[in-house]
Amino acid sequence: MFKWVIAVALIAGAQLAEAAKPTENVPSVRQAGIVTILEGRATAIRGLSQFDVLQGMRLLPDDLVRTDESTFLRVEYADQTWIELGPETVLQLNHPTQRKRANRPALYLLAGWVKLECKSDSAASRSLASKDMDLVDLSGAVVIRANAAGHAIFAEQGTARWINRGVRGAAPITLNAGEFLLVSQGQPSGVQARPAADFVAALPRAYLDTLPYRYSLFEARTVAPKDQRAFSYAEVEPWINAEPPVRRQFVVLWRRKAFEPAFREPLDRDLARHPEWDPVLHPENYEVKPPTQTGPPGAQTPAALQPPPAPPNTSVPRSN
Repeated sequence: MFKWVIAVALIAGAQLAEAAKPTENVPSVRQAGIVTILEGRATAIRGLSQFDVLQGMRLLPDDLVRTDESTFLRVEYADQTWIELGPETVLQLNHPTQRKRANRPALYLLAGWVKLECKSDSAASRSLASKDMDLVDLSGAVVIRANAAGHAIFAEQGTARWINRGVRGAAPITLNAGEFLLVSQGQPSGVQARPAADFVAALPRAYLDTLPYRYSLFEARTVAPKDQRAFSYAEVEPWINAEPPVRRQFVVLWRRKAFEPAFREPLDRDLARHPEWDPVLHPENYEVKPPTQTGPPGAQTPAALQPPPAPPNTSVPRSN
């Protein structure tokens, strides 16, 4: 018993020592981004609440960020990587070097504009995902627009490699500095030597300027979320009906929302678009039921199911 107590104490001490290590190696701390520029209004959803984004605020991995019309938002990281969101953009925010399952990019653009920039001499591989596509091996500055028509990608500086996930076996396409790729219905139109005129005309004005790195101005500040509030089904519907690998994460994260009538009703109504919610909404359909009796009441048990007969008595009889 004494040895067992000593062993438990040693394990507990090791756990305390591990917990006492600096937080610089914790991914959620290292990969938090700071909002260094905010023009207009933006909101973020974290867990079961949403709040207004503020300049100087830290945005954490997996935050869902949405910008309003005419909004410009810049998020910077300690390694001189930064992300610029244009108007009417919906994005799941993560550091562009972070990866998720199957080595997929963790930064996900649902709709709108994103400009991703990084130091050209950095060896880290940056990437971004959107519907049916991955954009990997990013360097320099790349601009991406996602809408109902498809994707438009402009390698302003550096290079990028486009991977078509919508077509099995499709060959990747590499973009060099100055090149432009238009993708409609999952099919590329071919690499162009310069961006299309309508793409340039629609560019957010802030994308035309070279903005300095501002991370150090806000590094020592602490700006906490204010006016935290609940979100409605309509506010997260694009995420609930996104690609299966993206939307499945919210079944666990937002499970409690299924008990709110205003959230549950449209969730159940559109169940065909997100069938993974069915076990949450209708758990009775997944209960293990006991086997049913096939014969009439009192029927004899089939021989195959009857218990085996008792072994014969092999004891030696006693002699008189």
